[in-house]
Amino acid sequence: MKIVTIFGTRPEIIKLSALIPLFDEEFDQILIHTGQHYSYNMDQIFFDDLKIRSCDYTLNVGSGSHAQQTGKMMISLEDILIEEKPDLVVVQGDTNSTLSGALAASKLNIPIVHIEAGCRSFDRKMPEEINRLVVDHISSYLFVPDKNAYNNLINEGISTDKLFLVGNTSVDACLRAMDIFKMDNLDNNEDNEDYILLTLHRQENTSYDGLNEILKAVNMISEKVKVIFPVHLRTKKIIEENKIEISKNVIMTDPLGYKEFIGIISSSKFVLTDSGGIQEECAILNIPCLILRDTTEWMTYVESGKNLIIGTDPEKIVESVNNLLVNSYKIEEMKQIIYKIDKNTSKKIVSALKEY
Repeated sequence: MKIVTIFGTRPEIIKLSALIPLFDEEFDQILIHTGQHYSYNMDQIFFDDLKIRSCDYTLNVGSGSHAQQTGKMMISLEDILIEEKPDLVVVQGDTNSTLSGALAASKLNIPIVHIEAGCRSFDRKMPEEINRLVVDHISSYLFVPDKNAYNNLINEGISTDKLFLVGNTSVDACLRAMDIFKMDNLDNNEDNEDYILLTLHRQENTSYDGLNEILKAVNMISEKVKVIFPVHLRTKKIIEENKIEISKNVIMTDPLGYKEFIGIISSSKFVLTDSGGIQEECAILNIPCLILRDTTEWMTYVESGKNLIIGTDPEKIVESVNNLLVNSYKIEEMKQIIYKIDKNTSKKIVSALKEY
């Protein structure tokens, strides 16, 4: 069976890192990188760190509006799919690369495999939410990470014949990475510095007004604890163009490779983020995660008590962080919550595709 796997961003590279080698073993796999993320620190470093082979096609789409990115990708992907004639097209998650790959395949009547199907924030102002909805409803094989996502798809009228509740590829990716990096007992380093980790990249949080308000709160927090802030390129541009003030206790860095990044997560007191992928990684690494959004597609972690939604109101952010800093026992209580992590999701996906 010939499959084409399409991706283009840092999270997709990470989440597919355990699956790509398995697909190579079992199928004739073509890898297509759209180039949605393209700097070394947002792209190639993850291929290097995670020992992923080179892509067969790289589109170099680069930045642009959602419509520009999606249109450019679809034009190029259509040509490749016509030439390669795959039996299946595999996409992951909710990015513009995911949407473009699925739409291009659908127009050519090629069955679509959607990994991480069914996730919903129920906020259609988020571009990612629209991408998820569209891709799920045109896919033939939907690999679902948890029961919440499964129920979402049932409620939307998608046939159970298309659904496979297999777990989360992030678990496989993180465990595989730890094995590659030979990192054991990541959260047991007693010599760690006292800090929290911050990441911000969502469109709704990186307008000037939204970002400025969040960073006001972060500056106040940094008076009590050091904040490490690997800065997404879009976020960095807005900070520099608008001369947004950053406290000296907020340590800004370039985007990090996966090895360094999961090391920093696992050694932090807790994490502030608007990223979906980092919410998953925090749960896997057993580090409390405070979510800088009003909704999340990963409610399963919130419902279990591993993660907290705190929104983007500066006062609420400061209050929530101070609550954990002052009452450190609450951090330990969050770590003590047992959340069952399903392993071998990637193998389950391969087995299902071989059977069907």
